[in-house]
Amino acid sequence: MMGSRQLEYFRAVARELHFTRAAETLQIAQPALSQQIRKLERQLGITLFERNNHRVELTPAGAALLEHAERILSDIAAVEDEMRGWAEGTRGRIRLGGARGLTARLARLLAEFSEEFPAVDVELREMNTEEMVAGLGGGRLDAATVVRMPPQEEGRRLESLPLGEEPLVLITSVSAPLAGRYRVPVAALDGIDLVCYSPGSVIREIVLSALAAAGATARIRFETREYSTARAMASVGLAAAVVPRSVAEEPGQPVSVVRLDPEPHLGAVPRLARRTPPEPSAGRVHRLRRPPSGPRLDRTLTARLAAQAQPSVMPVPAGRGGALSAADAGGESRRQGWTVNKQEI
Repeated sequence: MMGSRQLEYFRAVARELHFTRAAETLQIAQPALSQQIRKLERQLGITLFERNNHRVELTPAGAALLEHAERILSDIAAVEDEMRGWAEGTRGRIRLGGARGLTARLARLLAEFSEEFPAVDVELREMNTEEMVAGLGGGRLDAATVVRMPPQEEGRRLESLPLGEEPLVLITSVSAPLAGRYRVPVAALDGIDLVCYSPGSVIREIVLSALAAAGATARIRFETREYSTARAMASVGLAAAVVPRSVAEEPGQPVSVVRLDPEPHLGAVPRLARRTPPEPSAGRVHRLRRPPSGPRLDRTLTARLAAQAQPSVMPVPAGRGGALSAADAGGESRRQGWTVNKQEI
């Protein structure tokens, strides 16, 4: 059976039409090259080169074989290059689960990631923590940004890297009684209508714990599983909502953003979890921890891990409250190599 090495030898002679120069190109001895060509001719049962003392020429059959050899060897090189990319993690697919409210900030990092690794497709799916952990454990996700890792998963099937914290803020309509305030105590939420999140939500637990610690009673008027729904209800005055600050800064109807004292935080946001051991391309997901190229970094959202920071967000103006309708940077939802699939949380 004819092999790729024989085709390489044949192609070298066919290009040079000179056995000695072809042997030098291949870095083999000329007699060994001549022997390989004669062996190939015997295998095929046909003469590929006309040889005399002065010149070497391709026969018609040799010219036909050269066309095939060029194509076959080019295809082999392309396959080797592609497989090398898969092995080195510069080609492939990353199925990434994103926590609610985080995808706007992930967009900029994903854009930079796609520029650096254009052959790695990133599929981003918005999920809650339970869905992401289940997706990681079941092999449906390669990595995820989760709020809280189940203790039984740490160091066993999943590897996690804490990347920082995000403050929770109160949002109201621009005409609400607390609108325009820069900061209010958590106790000020006593008796105020709130949009809260469904049972099992980490945000719900944090909000209710903060209210209880302040001696305030939660007056939950609406429950939702969507940050966008909570923000929409707050913007029209149906109820106030406590949301991650990145959610308050998303484009949409204006809301008044008020800081809380003490300020509750969505701890360890995000935690970059991935299956162990990861696929080669998924091993590149740690590059999402790099800071963007822009100069802005918000102090409260700076995550330090290996001297690297989380991306910036538009800060709430210091010293005053007010309406916020931010066209947040990083709102690119379609970039080369990655897609967004929103799911209800």
